[in-house]
Amino acid sequence: MSVRLLAALAATALAVATPSVGLTADETLAQPIFDQRAKPQDVAEAYPKAAFAEKVSGDVDLDCTADASGRLSDCKVTSEEPAGRGFGAAALALSAKERVKAKDAAGVPIAGRRFERTYSFLAPGDSNADWMAKPTAAQLLGVYPVAARRKPPANARATIACKVNVEGFLRDCKVVQQVPENMGFGAAALQLSSLFRMKPKIRNGKPKETEVTIPVVWSGFENMPQPAGPANTLVLDPPWASTPSSAQVRAAWPADAKGATTGQVVLRCDLNKTGGLTSCEVHSELPAGKGFGKAARSLAPAFKVSFQPDQVKTLGDYTVDVPFHFRDPTGPDNRKITAPKWIRTLTPEGMALVYPQAAMKAGVNTGLGVVACVVDTQGALTDCQVRREEPAGLDFGAAAMEAVKLMTMNPWSKEGEPLDGLPIVLPIRFNWQPDPAPPPVAAKP
Repeated sequence: MSVRLLAALAATALAVATPSVGLTADETLAQPIFDQRAKPQDVAEAYPKAAFAEKVSGDVDLDCTADASGRLSDCKVTSEEPAGRGFGAAALALSAKERVKAKDAAGVPIAGRRFERTYSFLAPGDSNADWMAKPTAAQLLGVYPVAARRKPPANARATIACKVNVEGFLRDCKVVQQVPENMGFGAAALQLSSLFRMKPKIRNGKPKETEVTIPVVWSGFENMPQPAGPANTLVLDPPWASTPSSAQVRAAWPADAKGATTGQVVLRCDLNKTGGLTSCEVHSELPAGKGFGKAARSLAPAFKVSFQPDQVKTLGDYTVDVPFHFRDPTGPDNRKITAPKWIRTLTPEGMALVYPQAAMKAGVNTGLGVVACVVDTQGALTDCQVRREEPAGLDFGAAAMEAVKLMTMNPWSKEGEPLDGLPIVLPIRFNWQPDPAPPPVAAKP
């Protein structure tokens, strides 16, 4: 018998040259290079009259291609918000006014290839996400991939897609493109994500979570002295054995942070032989001069990385980037756990022990148990209660309660916050596949 557990939980651009950093916030995948864009007057003329009179903003995503002359063609509306107000048709009209270069940034012909184009129609007081802080050229050089140092490629690039929350922090970043492939520029771009800060998207006068794509371009770095050091020494989001608690983070809120509602810090630290942090330096701090860097350093002794005994000798070779996202302790905490990083999961053999006997006796091979729990300071799940089970009466709820005892998540999020005390709902689906019967043995003559 084997058992499978499935636990399911409930446009911008960066360019660096010679080297310098510049960003825009109006593109998605940024594969084409635009020769001609719609002008503000064009947008004003295309704005649906009824929506403009009602001061309603609209956002549209188009899926387009281009012909040999660079004209956008065969554009289709893939997303329109709000729908039914004429914004899709307005965006299609604007696309006819735009032109792209014959080749994209990687030198590949663009004709016939699909790409996204995003249009925003902004009512007074509304705005798109825009940059407040971005990595410096020195920080981009600091994450330059070791694999590319011997022969740095010209115009290396990577594109990451992220969500921007209502406070302007990036989360859930992933690599969508890197050139050249397999040289580490995608991972390098991800290392920069904690250094970004944006003004959030504003709709109807209120901040709103949105998605952005960030093309990161290393241009001019091929002619610069490359950083020394062994490969793969910078660690992000390691498995933590211990981290500061929510109470400790709230208590560390700086006395000098008057007028601030959030603070963002990244510490770059070495590891000692016990997995603790040492020699921590403030890598970035927003806003500066409010004491958030000092607060982060005061919390550093509470961190300890989980490691295997055979890794002790190499711990000193690594540095760790630790993000911090401070929130005003007097404000509400409405955080939700959306994508935990599991550092202890279940093997099929282990799950075979918790598959409900009542279901096996009834010949039921699949079921669902939904439990609601609270995360503790070590990332374990506590105070769990059964929400529901399907089919009912076959102990799948009780099996899910046993399963979560064997699961542990990283107690510190990739965005830089402690997770202890937060609720989480886990739908756990069980599949039981009986071992196949042995083949019949032929009778001896």
